[in-house]
Amino acid sequence: MTAALAAAEALRHAVTVAVAAPLAMALVVGLLLLAGPRWLPEAVVSRLVTAGLVLSALAAACAAILHVAFPGAVPGGNIDYGDWLAVGSYSVPIVALVDGLALAFSLLAATLTALVARFSQTYLHREAGFARFYVLLGMFAGGAQLVAFAGALDVLFAGWELIGIASALFIGFFHEREEPVRSSLRAFATYRLCDVGLLIAIVSAHEVLGSTRLSALGGAGALPFPEAETLALLFLVAAMGKSAQLPFSGWLPRAMEGPTPSSALFYGAISIHAGLYLMLRVSAVIDVAPVAAGAGVVVGVATALYAAAVARVHTDAKGALAHATLSQIGLILAEICLGLTTLAVVHLVCHALLRAYQYLRAPNMLHDVHQHGHFEHGRMPLAGVAPRFAARTYSAAVHRLRLDERIDAAIRPVLRLSRALARLDDRVSGITDHGPRPG
Repeated sequence: MTAALAAAEALRHAVTVAVAAPLAMALVVGLLLLAGPRWLPEAVVSRLVTAGLVLSALAAACAAILHVAFPGAVPGGNIDYGDWLAVGSYSVPIVALVDGLALAFSLLAATLTALVARFSQTYLHREAGFARFYVLLGMFAGGAQLVAFAGALDVLFAGWELIGIASALFIGFFHEREEPVRSSLRAFATYRLCDVGLLIAIVSAHEVLGSTRLSALGGAGALPFPEAETLALLFLVAAMGKSAQLPFSGWLPRAMEGPTPSSALFYGAISIHAGLYLMLRVSAVIDVAPVAAGAGVVVGVATALYAAAVARVHTDAKGALAHATLSQIGLILAEICLGLTTLAVVHLVCHALLRAYQYLRAPNMLHDVHQHGHFEHGRMPLAGVAPRFAARTYSAAVHRLRLDERIDAAIRPVLRLSRALARLDDRVSGITDHGPRPG
């Protein structure tokens, strides 16, 4: 066997381990918890899941080394595992794409997940949901690696959904209280709404391009203008939901109801950047869709301005960090839509590392403030030049433009109609099942 063939086989195994190891360990811990005669000790749970996370990080590092040492080992960077589903000429391929972007996101996700797992051993010690936290952490890590190495939109969607489910369950981690559960449902509903865009985009790509492989997206330039624009806009909607862009930003401050380690991993480092990673992966479509690209720039800049204003007046540490994160996410989205992909990748990685540190440091920062006194805030910008405008801006920022209330008001008639139809259906079903009431 030549060195190139050996490297290709090793690369294939490294990618497989990077994706499968955290999922396997999470599954093992879950089965032990269900089948065991007594509850597993914290040390056993944390060590098993952390072992899977560390193994995933090492496998991602090995894949990066092999990719650099043997750049031509895998033609086109695609590693095929066969078809997930095949019906006639229609097939859903299981394919991994190994390139610089995939390896950067994979290493970032694996390293930070392993770091958060170690941090959580102490932070969540004797917490009632300790084992549940680690099972969800393994599920999330596997989903993040699937998204990173996905060579087809179908595979990416599988990892995308694992991240979304884990995110919602982490937000509702303290389910004995009402507010975390409500916040979890809000985030999950936003995900479901915007994920429809990704699902339709996948089906449309099958139809108009003949394949959902990422390599096939380069053919978007040959599509008619309306089809290319529609496909790009669908990807943009999906990214806006996952990365909390306007007008879907309301769920992000609510997500701070989860534990601090999950907030650091999801809303500072990885999950919040998943929408941006999707946009980087489909940049070939964005490049031939100027309307969608322009819309992305407008949305990104508007989100950055909105989040920066809210972060300056937010009284909660994690909420202020969430909006500070959001302001940078908006700028990165604008960079991607302007075609500045290299800058966007560097910005994404550096921002994820910084925010993960800040979220994990937040409890100690609050302790320091309580010990040494509160920091003094500066004056409101423009307060001396335009006091009325400054006061209105301050009020709008404090209330976050009342986005949640306006969205609730917009969907309230739909909810009322759905409830009325559900009650009508129950009545009709009751009459059908039991017959008409006598006389």
